[in-house]
Amino acid sequence: MHQRSTGGLWLEVVLFTLSSLFLYLTGMVPLFLIPLQVVASRRGMQGLVAASGVFLVVFLGIRLFPLVRSEGASGLNILVVIEIAFVLVLLIGMVIVNFPLRKRPRTLVMLLSATAVAGIAAIPSTLLLSGYAPFQQSMTNLFVDASKMFSGVIASADVTAGSLFASLLVPAKLQELALAYLLRSFLADVVVLLSFSWWAGQASAARTSAIFGVRSTFRFSAFRLEGWYLWPLIFSGALILLDLAFGISFWAYAAWNVGLVLLFLYGLQGMAILRFLFEKHGIPRMLWLLLIAGLVFLAASPRAGLFVILAVPFFGISENWIRYRVPRSAAPTEES
Repeated sequence: MHQRSTGGLWLEVVLFTLSSLFLYLTGMVPLFLIPLQVVASRRGMQGLVAASGVFLVVFLGIRLFPLVRSEGASGLNILVVIEIAFVLVLLIGMVIVNFPLRKRPRTLVMLLSATAVAGIAAIPSTLLLSGYAPFQQSMTNLFVDASKMFSGVIASADVTAGSLFASLLVPAKLQELALAYLLRSFLADVVVLLSFSWWAGQASAARTSAIFGVRSTFRFSAFRLEGWYLWPLIFSGALILLDLAFGISFWAYAAWNVGLVLLFLYGLQGMAILRFLFEKHGIPRMLWLLLIAGLVFLAASPRAGLFVILAVPFFGISENWIRYRVPRSAAPTEES
């Protein structure tokens, strides 16, 4: 039950919105939605809309005021517009995730709905920008600067330029790599950002349950996908293999996006199985945190990264045939 004090509501909105702006403007973009989700968990949709509105107004002021005062900034305008559109889509996504429907479906459905809205909004924008000369020039300049930065880092670190580093030093190649990644993983990036922000905001708000009456309704070890999720994964995987072998143009981007989203969800299911086993056998929480840190470290490794990224989701997929999560009360006794 959310606290109804108007004064307290606006004080909280201002404080958490400032926290969100600080995280975004200091480069911690993956974390900036968490304070807004805390407001949503404590104050409901009214608080979230108010916080999102304040964030958007201040953000627009910060981004647009220097452009209004300066001259000759037309080359930068398009990048600012894209950034504003990106932030707006994420704010709308948070509203969709928390929207209080009368018969509210599973939060996962709300997250996927918000991701789908982001994907639909991105299609016309991508088509329009692909033929817009000022945008192309702005992106070229951006990647030229990025290549210079990588050149300085590699030179200062005295690193031998291998194939990957060599790509980073060529602006056109760096732009090609970035575009290929973005077009194939946009939906996965959105669903990861929204789901992490929702979970972290819920968990943070639940810590103040004594004051605000907020309880976390999400138990990670119970996370499980319905069986039908396997079919779109198989279909998208088949299209990805066709794209790698022959190239299937537009449909490849849709297949990569859907496939990576489902791979992420099955990765969560694999981790949920491990979490259940940790809880069942009373393994200390510290070891769980060490396991997560170890998997993140291995995933970042050039050699073991691909194995970890695929092994954890396939472990989750295997639960369609193998029953891992058997409660203690359901385990057979020695006598039986």
